Amino acid sequence: MLGIALCASAGLSCSSREHPPAFLSAGGSGGPAIGDAGTEDASLDLGDASADAALCGNLRIPAISDPPSLYFVVDRSGSMTDPLPGNGRSKYENAQIAISVMLRAVGHRVRYAAAVYPALSADDSCAPSTDLLFPLSAGDSPKYAAQGKNGPVLEGLLTKLGITQPNRGGTPTAASLRELEPKIVGLGDAKTYVVLLTDGAPNCNSALRCGVDSCIPNIEHQAADGVTCNDSFNCCTPQIGGQCVDADATEAAVAEYAKGGVDTFVVGMPGSEAYRSMLNRLAIAGNTARPGNTGYYAASDTDELSVALRAIGAKVAISCDLPLSETPESPELVNVYFDDQVVPKSDDNGWRYDGENKIQFVGATCDQLSGGDVLNVQVLSGCPTVVR
Repeated sequence: MLGIALCASAGLSCSSREHPPAFLSAGGSGGPAIGDAGTEDASLDLGDASADAALCGNLRIPAISDPPSLYFVVDRSGSMTDPLPGNGRSKYENAQIAISVMLRAVGHRVRYAAAVYPALSADDSCAPSTDLLFPLSAGDSPKYAAQGKNGPVLEGLLTKLGITQPNRGGTPTAASLRELEPKIVGLGDAKTYVVLLTDGAPNCNSALRCGVDSCIPNIEHQAADGVTCNDSFNCCTPQIGGQCVDADATEAAVAEYAKGGVDTFVVGMPGSEAYRSMLNRLAIAGNTARPGNTGYYAASDTDELSVALRAIGAKVAISCDLPLSETPESPELVNVYFDDQVVPKSDDNGWRYDGENKIQFVGATCDQLSGGDVLNVQVLSGCPTVVR
């Protein structure tokens, strides 16, 4: 009897067991040194056919896959040194942790790169980022995540982020996105996304003039020369260079990316709450706004930040349509497994075979897969289909 095991689309793993992603371990000079989480079976070999012994069929046929490209653009302004509620580490360190958590889960399904802003400059605290900190690279084999480890590609990314710790500087978001555009937009056929992580408003545009509603010292009730910035005293009049919210230019930059086929996910960390409407504008311009009053991904602590990035990773790397590279011998002898648990066939809440070499997940089964909780999907042929 012929058995066919298909790896899921966009790189879904063929291992029968995977472990949840753990915290990052690379730190670099000045960066966090956060240990790997433990694993039940660090010796698991994804190439061992015995791992699938409990499933029917062990001939693996690759599914059609076109991994998306994911660019992290990370705020390293001075306020990113502030601690994030949840574990006492800085917001910048927690951004690294959340990226590690996401890429442990979906790194083998995507290509990824990173940039930080402002750029490293001894003379200009508002210097825009002009190049990628980490070049676009294919993710590691899923065997590393299955063993509770970071692979060499992820280690390389985290090391680069770890040696660019924030210490001062503004938030030149618009200028950085414009400078990075040739490095990100229109470079390939695969779908491309930006994940913008920030803890405040874009600024650094010294040409702007603004009232109290768009003056950052006023919005944040700062003090200047012994005077409180509020409705009665506009700290941006006379202009304090670069202290107006640079909303329009940043929105225009995000919209330009979208015009080029690159959607932008916006993640607002603590400190960004006062700029919710502006961040919502960016999410709308980036084609990623969620339903409700908060269209961007708001994270108030460590757990929420990791959950947000896991959700983004699942959204870009996992689809409820699974195109198969070969036709199963008989549709009546196909079964689907989520993490070794059989998923019954159902047109309402399960999966169906559309006759065009594609498995479609529907209802709560699609929701479960899209939520990022399913680490391993297998499609096997050779046993009578389990029907709901």
